[in-house]
Amino acid sequence: MKHYTFSILIVLFTALLFSACDTPKALTKKGDKYSEKSLHYDACQYYMKALRKKSDFLEAKTGLKSAGQKQINLYLDQFFKAKNFGEDRKAIYHYRDASKLQTTVSGYSVQLDIPSIYTSDYQLLVNNYVEITYEKAMQFLDEENFSESEILLKEISILKPNYKNTDQLKDVATFEPIYRKANENLELEKFRAAYYEFDKIPLSYKSCEERKQLALDAGLLTIGILKFENASRKKGGESAISALVTDELMKLDNPFIKLVDRQLTQTFIDEQLLGLSGQVSEGSNAQAGELLGAKVVLTGKLVSFSKQHQPLSKSEKKAYLERKVRKYNSETEKYYYETVYDKIKFNEYNGSTSVQIGFQFQLISTETGEILLTKLYNLNQKDEVNFAESNHNYNKIIPGNWRWQNKGHSTDIISQSNTEKRALKQLFRNKKKLMSVDELATKMYKEIALKISQKINDYNPENE
Repeated sequence: MKHYTFSILIVLFTALLFSACDTPKALTKKGDKYSEKSLHYDACQYYMKALRKKSDFLEAKTGLKSAGQKQINLYLDQFFKAKNFGEDRKAIYHYRDASKLQTTVSGYSVQLDIPSIYTSDYQLLVNNYVEITYEKAMQFLDEENFSESEILLKEISILKPNYKNTDQLKDVATFEPIYRKANENLELEKFRAAYYEFDKIPLSYKSCEERKQLALDAGLLTIGILKFENASRKKGGESAISALVTDELMKLDNPFIKLVDRQLTQTFIDEQLLGLSGQVSEGSNAQAGELLGAKVVLTGKLVSFSKQHQPLSKSEKKAYLERKVRKYNSETEKYYYETVYDKIKFNEYNGSTSVQIGFQFQLISTETGEILLTKLYNLNQKDEVNFAESNHNYNKIIPGNWRWQNKGHSTDIISQSNTEKRALKQLFRNKKKLMSVDELATKMYKEIALKISQKINDYNPENE
């Protein structure tokens, strides 16, 4: 208990120490130290942090005004030197650094000064630089060097927003190469690749909306789910998997997968245009696709189902219950506690359920009868329980063994092994509910359905 209290005090002390180091006064002192070393930018960061904690802290405001003005003067000196050496771009960004710091600091009610002569020189420089850069960007566009043009046009948008038709040209530089690549994929009948390229472009760009829809329509995989078969003795398993597969396919965030209405599919089956085996009957391919509106059909078969169920069995175990007994020492005239161990019994339970499922699915083209995807899943899963129960507090139960409950024997043993004690406590904490065969089967049906939907989601006919 003393050790625990000491630990708490250490934590609290550390927290208070860090908190004390983060006060406006402490932060301002840190800023002062950076200022003394002429690290004015870093000093400003500490002053601003202090003011975020206490907006009217005078020492921080004074320090921020001094360090901020010195840092702006440094930026302006760099601007002046770069301008005189003909390094216009460098000069522009030095001025912008000064302007940015001025704006940031003003948010703390501290005003910094940039002489108007520097602002005038900056405007002349930036106007000239933007005009030259615009001409270069236009030249790159003419040469269809879109990446270089995009870089320059983005810079112009930063330096002079709404300059001429920069925004429109920037769209061309950014989106034209993607648009061309998308159209190239469309011509190669790589509809999915084309769709995802068009998806990177605003629909308002050229005929992007129309061509994106064209790619989607051409690449759409419409799926009709036929009635699954059952070759096992487990009734209803195939229907459960079929329903779960449908749900999983509906959840997919895949614009190229669309399920045909199940009622229409069933009508199609009833008319026997498709055999229940899943094979498209000869000569009915075109009619099948037309009636169903499906490019592919999904079939499935529950090939095998076996189960083993060992219901909960109970066995009686021996142990000891630890308790403290208060006693009196007549010699010392003091009370003390003695640990005694009572012989008890508790119940241990064991049980298991295991299920094996074999399921096969096929994805079949309604146009050619070709099997596009097929997979046989063999799943084995087991659920086990092994736990203990007692009317006593299990934290007081000690492992051991004894012969007679009401009297001692030389073979009686009380285990003091920490490993055995932990194992016994864990036995009482173990889960107590054993899954039924149906519960375990349903879990496996869901796993199968998820595997099938993922397989179909990953299927891209354009890669075949």
